[in-house]
Amino acid sequence: MLKIRKEIISRLQATSNIKDVQELLAGAVSLEYSTIPPYLTALFSIKEGNQQARALVHSIVVEEMLHMTLAANTLIAIGGKPRILEDALKLYYPGPLPMCVDEGLTVTLASLTRQQVGAVFMAIERPDTTAILPGEMALRAEAAQTSYASIGVFYQAILKKLGELVAQGQPIFREPRLEQQIDISKWFPPEIKSFPDGKVHSMESATAVLNTIIWQGEGVQIRDDRIDPFEGHDGNYAHYFKFGEIFYGHRLKRNVEAPSGWSYTGDAVPLDESNIVNLKPNAALSDYPRGSGAQIAGKQFYEAYHSLLVALDQTFNGHPERLNAALGIMFELKLVAQQVMQFRLEDQPVPLYAAPPFMRTHEPR
Repeated sequence: MLKIRKEIISRLQATSNIKDVQELLAGAVSLEYSTIPPYLTALFSIKEGNQQARALVHSIVVEEMLHMTLAANTLIAIGGKPRILEDALKLYYPGPLPMCVDEGLTVTLASLTRQQVGAVFMAIERPDTTAILPGEMALRAEAAQTSYASIGVFYQAILKKLGELVAQGQPIFREPRLEQQIDISKWFPPEIKSFPDGKVHSMESATAVLNTIIWQGEGVQIRDDRIDPFEGHDGNYAHYFKFGEIFYGHRLKRNVEAPSGWSYTGDAVPLDESNIVNLKPNAALSDYPRGSGAQIAGKQFYEAYHSLLVALDQTFNGHPERLNAALGIMFELKLVAQQVMQFRLEDQPVPLYAAPPFMRTHEPR
C-alpha cells in the first residue's frame, strides 16, 4: 500500500484554500506517474512467452496512465497545473514515491520476477483494508497502524474537501477548462459509464473520476469488510489482485473455504523466469561507460523517455492533442529498450544485461 504521509492529509483537511488542494492534487498526478517506470521496466524484461503475465502487467500500465490522466483532468478542472516534466525528472529509484513516508516502501526498477512482484508491486497496490487478503491466512500486524494514510484515503479526502468548498460557495468548477482536459474515450477502454469522456466539471464528475482510480487500484471494499477484488463496474480485478495472479501463479477465484473468500487456485498463470532478461537494477544512464554500446543505446532510450515527458507535460498543459504523440513515443520506448537490453554487462553467476535508464544519474537534481 502506498503510505501517504499523515501531515498531507491533515493539511488537506485543515485548508479552505483551493490553491492548497491544487498543490496536493498535483502531487497525486506525480504519484500516479511514478509507478509507470517500475512497471515498464518489468514489462520490457519479458523476452518471450509469459503471455498471461505480460498481458496483466500491460493492462496495469495502461490503467496507471489512465489514473494519471483522470487525476490531471480533476486538477485542470479546479484551476491547477500538472507538473509532469518537472516532477518526473526528480524521481529516483530505489526510494520512496512522491508524498509517501520515507520509512515505508522502497520502490525499485527491476526485471519481472516473483520477488519483484511480491515485494514491490503488490506492496504498492495493496488495498487499505483490515481484512484478510487472498493468499493470506491471518491479518498482517501493520493493519492496525495509523501513522499513515493510503492513496485511497487521500483521494477520498480530496473529494470531501472539494465538497466542502462547493458548499461554502467557492466556485471551484466555474472554469473547468474542458478543452484542455483529455477525452479518455478516445484513448482508453470505456471506464466511467456516467462520465465516459472522463472530463471533470462538477462534484459528480470529480467523484466518478477519482473513485475509478481508487477502485482500479485497491478494489471495492470498506475497511474491515471481506475484500472485493473487483473494480466494481466491469468485472476486472484491481491491480493488487492482478499482480497476485502472477505471484501465486494462478488465477484468482472464489473459494468459500479460504479466510478471505478468495484464493489463487484457478487456471495457471505461469511465469517462466528463464525467459525474463536479468536487468541491471535501478539503472541510470551514468552507470554505463561513455562510448560503450550500452551507453549509446541507453542515451537513445533516455532521450526518447525525456521526449515522452515533454509530450505528456504539453498534453496536460493546454495541448491535449499531444497525447497521440506521447503514446507513439511510448511504443518507441519499447523498441529502444530492446536495443539497450542486448548488451551484457556481467557473465557470472547469471548473465546481467543493461537496463533501459529512466534516470540520467543517481544524484538528486
